[in-house]
Amino acid sequence: MKIDGTSLTPVGSIQAANRISSMDKKAAEKAADGVNVSDKAQFYQILLQKVKEVPDVRQDRVKEVTEKINNGQFKVDANAIARSLLFGSE
Repeated sequence: MKIDGTSLTPVGSIQAANRISSMDKKAAEKAADGVNVSDKAQFYQILLQKVKEVPDVRQDRVKEVTEKINNGQFKVDANAIARSLLFGSE
């Protein structure tokens, strides 16, 4: 009897299918496991939600600065800006 590579192909595909089936069962078992979230992660999620609720533009501040500009009362302190850029806000 002669065994060549072409006669083994169906066997290999059956074995591969069995392996995939076995892997799917393991994945399903892992998916059934619960998820535990730490207290820090829960706190982080709460903070993240609060940040998302804060408006991107503070309309009250924009109105205040606009009025100062229109009245000629808005002064730019170049030294304060330079300090902030170099050393961060204090």
